[in-house]
Amino acid sequence: MKKFRLLCCGLAGYCHADAVLANVLTLGTSQDSMVTEQFLATPQGTNIYMIAGTNGQDEDSRSLLAFNLTAIPSNAVVSSAALTVKVVKLAPGFPSSGTMDLRRLLVAWSDGAATWTNRLTSIRWSTNGAAAPVDFTNSITQSITVTAQTTYTFVSNSNMVADVQRWVNNPASNFGWIIISELQGTLFTECKFGTRENSGNEPSLTVQFTVPATPPALTPLSILTNRFRFSFLAETNRVYTVEYLGTLTGSNWTSLTNLGPLTIATNVVVSDPLTASNRFYRVSTP
Repeated sequence: MKKFRLLCCGLAGYCHADAVLANVLTLGTSQDSMVTEQFLATPQGTNIYMIAGTNGQDEDSRSLLAFNLTAIPSNAVVSSAALTVKVVKLAPGFPSSGTMDLRRLLVAWSDGAATWTNRLTSIRWSTNGAAAPVDFTNSITQSITVTAQTTYTFVSNSNMVADVQRWVNNPASNFGWIIISELQGTLFTECKFGTRENSGNEPSLTVQFTVPATPPALTPLSILTNRFRFSFLAETNRVYTVEYLGTLTGSNWTSLTNLGPLTIATNVVVSDPLTASNRFYRVSTP
């Protein structure tokens, strides 16, 4: 992990910061629904399941889901993103396995308005049921292989990370994903996923990200009782190590004190007895 460093000599100082703080956040969907030929003009946003695949009447369905990522700072760097879904029911005669593909949506939709024909009220998909490359990407973000009624995860990969990073950096582009069965068009391949209305079976997105540290401002303080002092703002949930060195050409830093983690941001004062020679100080955080 990178270090945050604060170096000072006498009452003059300068600082550099590139520390990061790792975070893990698990989110429920902000929207989830399906578009289905079975109910051409009826939105399914309040249904307890969303379908991908084809039923016994040769009617196709596709699942839609999106997540509100505003809890993640816009300057965050996403390192992992995994989508977990629960298969609550499979069509009678479902094959031994079926691949479900996740693709990034490129247009806005609403779970209160999306149907097989429309994505928003009075606004149609480019083609009934949505189609690439206008409504969603040609490329597949990630896939799962469904074999039974259980929980599955679209595991993190570079595509998942890229999608979520794009949405964190540009929330206006966050339209979520569509799940399409590779067996669509084959009878009895319906796969029903739980939605947010299906307690205990709802989808979730787990994102791991890092946030760059805010560069601290070194504030020299007046000498008090023959002690050199300076202060800096310590952020929450970080552990800080204060060290000193007699010369910048050296490499053997000596520990002065350890601080944190703090529950609230705190202006920390560091003090050390004056010496006959210069002393350089460093504050680092993992």
